[in-house]
Amino acid sequence: MGAAAQVIRAVATVLDTLLYVGSLLLIARALLSWFVSPYSRLMQVVVRLSEPLVSPFRPLARRLSNGRLPIDLAPLFSILAISLLQRLVAMAEAGLLRLLW
Repeated sequence: MGAAAQVIRAVATVLDTLLYVGSLLLIARALLSWFVSPYSRLMQVVVRLSEPLVSPFRPLARRLSNGRLPIDLAPLFSILAISLLQRLVAMAEAGLLRLLW
């Protein structure tokens, strides 16, 4: 395997790992919100770390629910977007590696 292929695999691995950690953080946030006080130190840290992933989807969630749902759909949309990005990274990696062969 050439150097370019190794770089492509390394970049794809780093991106995939970051996306995976982000999805775990969102799942942890959702689960903790049911069992841990929002004022606890743990919950504040998890919210602070995950909010950049959730906030872009808040307007969409509000528009779709019209404020009638008792839950925030933004984390769900974030997880779906992360899943889509993971698939795109895998497809881009495979396509670029195919070009190098």
